Amino acid sequence: MTISNRIKKRFAIGVLFLLTNVVAYAQFDGQTTQYMFNIFGHNPAAIGEQQMIRVLGMQRLQWIGVKNAPSTTDFSANMPFRIKKTYHAAGIRFSNDMFGIFTNQTVNALYAYKFKIGDGFLSLGTNLGFVNMTFKGDSVYIPEGSDYHSENDLEIPKTKESKVAFDMGLGVYYSCKGLEVGFSVLHLTEPTVQWGENTEFYLTRLYTLNAGYRFKLNNPKFHLQPSLMLKTDFVSWQLDVSLLAEYNERFWWGLAYRVQDAVSFLLGAKVLNGLMIGYSYDLPTSKIIRVSSGSHELFLSYEFKLNLDKKDSKYRSVRIL
Repeated sequence: MTISNRIKKRFAIGVLFLLTNVVAYAQFDGQTTQYMFNIFGHNPAAIGEQQMIRVLGMQRLQWIGVKNAPSTTDFSANMPFRIKKTYHAAGIRFSNDMFGIFTNQTVNALYAYKFKIGDGFLSLGTNLGFVNMTFKGDSVYIPEGSDYHSENDLEIPKTKESKVAFDMGLGVYYSCKGLEVGFSVLHLTEPTVQWGENTEFYLTRLYTLNAGYRFKLNNPKFHLQPSLMLKTDFVSWQLDVSLLAEYNERFWWGLAYRVQDAVSFLLGAKVLNGLMIGYSYDLPTSKIIRVSSGSHELFLSYEFKLNLDKKDSKYRSVRIL
């Protein structure tokens, strides 16, 4: 494909995306409001931080009321382990993002090597796997009299196209006494697929920066947890900031703001030893509020240790973040 055809292809895909009544951040990774509970979904170096085996499932329904709006499903499991005097973590993650006439599915193995530095850990991590990108060409609708495309446009596949490509990411993450800071690069290989004979599509590299801290208040039963997540591909960007209040290391609630997109309300609880449930509601602050009542997100997480010693089998969570 020539450079001019590449530009035309990208423009065609962008217009098609708008024609499906979906407006989203200019990359294919599903966004989450409760990112502070799923940092390893954005940075592979963050796995194993809870010092327990952790299983997490998350479902997000975005822009309720908008046809073909994004829907994201995320499932992961990870665990820390030691080899002699070295610290490691490993895990697996599956995600499924559907928006308009696009579907993006990823399966990744995650690994992190951890260096103990003082009271904290510096982690270097990677995720290796595959991304399956699907374009529903048989669902394309081009209005009559379109100034940009015709039904015979060769840049637009006419059938459902689905291809798999290798994917990889790298990350660095530091945590110490309630503080956490991380940086990652996802889609390092810029996975590329060929849809039909005329259209090529690839995922651009995504850079993320996250930070958070857990403050102790005068009343030892209360904690405050501010955090932020910045994502960019150096063409567009997205910033999330949040503040959670925690009571008795069991209940939490708070507010979040996604710049130029939504104000969010969060709440959750540890309902049993190791079992957590969280919910968030996004109220749009953009023009999408004219057609959408907002977005909903729910997650379930379970943490446990494989320890046969009953004296040390009680669930202990030192932090939420």
